[in-house]
Amino acid sequence: MSTHSHDPDQPHGPDEPRSAAPADQAGEAHAPTDSAGQAWEGRDLKPNPFSGDTGLADAALLEAMNQVAQTPLDPAAHQQVVTALSGARLYAPIVPMVLDQEVGENGLMADNSSEMAMVRLQAEDGRECTPGFSGIPPLTAWHSDARPVPIESERLVLGAIEAESQLVVLDPGAESSFLLRRPAMFAFVQSQPWTPSWADAEVAQRLRAIAESVPWLARIGVSPGSNSVHLGGPELGITLGVESEVPPGEVRRFQETVAGDEDLVAKIDSLAIRLVEV
Repeated sequence: MSTHSHDPDQPHGPDEPRSAAPADQAGEAHAPTDSAGQAWEGRDLKPNPFSGDTGLADAALLEAMNQVAQTPLDPAAHQQVVTALSGARLYAPIVPMVLDQEVGENGLMADNSSEMAMVRLQAEDGRECTPGFSGIPPLTAWHSDARPVPIESERLVLGAIEAESQLVVLDPGAESSFLLRRPAMFAFVQSQPWTPSWADAEVAQRLRAIAESVPWLARIGVSPGSNSVHLGGPELGITLGVESEVPPGEVRRFQETVAGDEDLVAKIDSLAIRLVEV
């Protein structure tokens, strides 16, 4: 709706025509505008980075995820997923979230207001987990009511970190699902190399150094936390070999020593300790 100004010192009679706006103003009034009435002209509109997107998964990323599903204990396969994730387009699942409800005259609950919100999951250890999907088909298979919103992989992972989510799960529910853990997430957004803690030589070396100062510990070993470490559970398994009964509280003190090493904390997402007799 256009508005024309007039001089308040020159009143118009009820039958007197008002002066028309100048031609240039009239042109502006009829220029294309957005829903808020703001003219499109002069705006710097960035091209849609996802124009022409088919909604299918990035081939390199999907191949890397399938390889991990086939060889879940191959650290190189895990690293390849993170490499393939760089620059890939993902989909974030968005669902309606009710903000306000009231009981209507018929006794039924009615939604007064709602908004779209990104889905957050809870991992088996209680931590928040952010889902991301390689394509639209795995997203709709997982949640038929979710709206797929395209997003750069770096933005999705960085958003998860900012939301204090320590895990990102790619294609949850699919056979090729992959869990991106905290150390991998931080390395990814910083474009730094990453190695799973159970295959990291520096992690093993620092743990051996700690073990040397523990008198009741005969040997120490590291391994993946489970055979499906790409899906969940603890990331790192630590085996403590003992020759006799361990004094009460010693295992807890060992855990505290590991937790006090900042370098280990940065490299290890989660761990499980097992005692064995040697």
